[in-house]
Amino acid sequence: MDFTPSLKAKKFYRFTGPPEHWLTAIKYNTWGLERKLETRWKEIQTGDIFFIHSTGPNSSLFNNAASGIIGIGLIGSNFSIKTGLLWLREQKERKNIWPLLVPVSDFYLFSEIPPPVSWKNPDLINFRNTSLLIDLLLKNCIPLRRINGFPQMGSFSLVSNDVAQQILFNKRLLYVYEGAAEENIITSKPTKLAEVKSASETLRYATTLEVFNEIKPRIIKKSATTFAKDNELLSRAEISHATILQRLIEIFRSKGYETRSNRFVDLFAHNQERSFLIEVKSTENRNFRVQARKGVLQLFEYDYFEVNRFINEAQLKLKERYKILITSQIPEDQRYVKFINYLKIGVGIVDKKLQPIGADMGFSRI
Repeated sequence: MDFTPSLKAKKFYRFTGPPEHWLTAIKYNTWGLERKLETRWKEIQTGDIFFIHSTGPNSSLFNNAASGIIGIGLIGSNFSIKTGLLWLREQKERKNIWPLLVPVSDFYLFSEIPPPVSWKNPDLINFRNTSLLIDLLLKNCIPLRRINGFPQMGSFSLVSNDVAQQILFNKRLLYVYEGAAEENIITSKPTKLAEVKSASETLRYATTLEVFNEIKPRIIKKSATTFAKDNELLSRAEISHATILQRLIEIFRSKGYETRSNRFVDLFAHNQERSFLIEVKSTENRNFRVQARKGVLQLFEYDYFEVNRFINEAQLKLKERYKILITSQIPEDQRYVKFINYLKIGVGIVDKKLQPIGADMGFSRI
């Protein structure tokens, strides 16, 4: 399945700053905005894409700074506001200039630099080492003159789709530096359950570029540390998961249901009387319990935090609400299926049609 259409659902931004500040951003997986940009900061969503604009020596403390696009970033979750000092200019002026933090899940740089764990954050002492890192960071940058229509005013702006495609589909290699961007449903910025008509649209909040077929072959992973990352959005890129989700959307929409999704919820289908919250898991018999256990917790968690909020905001008066765990294979562990049914959760598969494994638990009501 081609996920490239899901790029159209994302927003593209341009963040601008001197190269020494981008080194700090890469090391700590965050970018900062001024307090005056708070309204626009609140509009940024997990999964949005930004282009990394490094400025020249006029705005940098280093003479080897140069203006150009040095890479691409994916917005993570857990937005926050800092009170301390982080960037070099903040250290120099002893002032918290950029308190509004933008979390970054992954950086995709056009140049290879040493793993962030191997070097110190730029400070007022280690100028030589920082200068050497800047040389590496800028080695394969794209000069702005080669990007038609790239915005250059201010530190932060939206970027048009035409400009975004010039950068996204440039033939340069992408060296990915991963962050510990684990999803946290409690502290993450709320995202609405938006209507979706295809599986590709559910990747609106994906925090990786690896799901896009035209980009993935250029990606080279350079992280020195294995991070405990939430693999749910990555698993959505797997063919089996996407195929199942696409079939579910088709089934529910053919029955007159609205189908919705956000970065947590695989699928929420509803009409005026009943709803189905669905979690899809790619399973094999050897990992069924592990995957099912995770899916059960997610169904309860998402129902409590995401679905309840949507139902209240939409003022729906639902008479029936069902939770369903969809697996990619028929599980042999029928005892665990019975346990899941005991929790009032259905288990099913999608073959030529949607069918229950174990108790009905709402399947016949679709």
